[in-house]
Amino acid sequence: MSKQHSRSHLFVQHLPPAARRCAEVPGLEALLESWVSAGRHTWPDVVLPEEDFLRHVAQRLVPGQEPVDTLAAVPVSDLYLACACARGLPAAHAALERHFFPKVASAISRVRGGGVDAKEVLQQLRQRLLVPAQDGAEPRIAEYQGGGPLAAWLRAAAVRTALNLQRAEGRRARAEEDGDGTMFERVGEAGRDIELDYLRRRHQQDFRDALSGALATLSARERTVLRLHVVDGVSLESIGVMYRAHKSTVSRWMSQARQTVLVGVRERLAERLQLSSGELHSLMHAVRSQLDMSLSGLLRGEPGPG
Repeated sequence: MSKQHSRSHLFVQHLPPAARRCAEVPGLEALLESWVSAGRHTWPDVVLPEEDFLRHVAQRLVPGQEPVDTLAAVPVSDLYLACACARGLPAAHAALERHFFPKVASAISRVRGGGVDAKEVLQQLRQRLLVPAQDGAEPRIAEYQGGGPLAAWLRAAAVRTALNLQRAEGRRARAEEDGDGTMFERVGEAGRDIELDYLRRRHQQDFRDALSGALATLSARERTVLRLHVVDGVSLESIGVMYRAHKSTVSRWMSQARQTVLVGVRERLAERLQLSSGELHSLMHAVRSQLDMSLSGLLRGEPGPG
């Protein structure tokens, strides 16, 4: 690669605006060279043009507060393989199959409720992740941004696929057997817990930061009413007496405050994590299911009405 088209020039050219400070990191050219070397060393059979790799990483870089820390946290080898898979390289597909799919199969076997064929799940996963969309869009493995290990990202994708199959099977069984579908609903709910637990653990701090930011947008009255009801257990009637308002009015305040918080959390998580729409939907399902518990932790200690 000529000096005119250096690695750093190419990389910076494709950085999203929020990550442009990474261009200021000293020794960027040498760092990018080490990335290319690391990817090729880890996957020696995968021949990927370095321009493709660096462009791929730059376009998906999720900026942190410190550019040096952002670049240091990039899972280079995982992104190298994901990029090669997105470009349809057979050697990359073979490496993914050999090094990652056994771990994925193990995750599928632990999905509570069972009832899914691991081979079918893996086949659907291959189709979803490695085959380009009909509209010409990249395969979905290109959505991997390096926010965590590729193995964990693939396990989560496999669990979602297994859960989808469980739900589809449940719907089919309910259509065939009148009035006996509650068992499948319980299976689906149990299976969903795995994905939600994974998302909660992975993004726990991101969620807390988003929730704290969303709470800060509420009025003092909204935060106080939430604290009185969620933390202190004060009834809506008693809160109404404090504010000389009817119980239905207090209930409406509570509902509006919760909705404001949920919208604020969703906006912050979408901007911060850049998840796919499916992942964001699942994470927000987890947020809703634990909202009052999470609010209790953050609101505890705030002053009551003066």
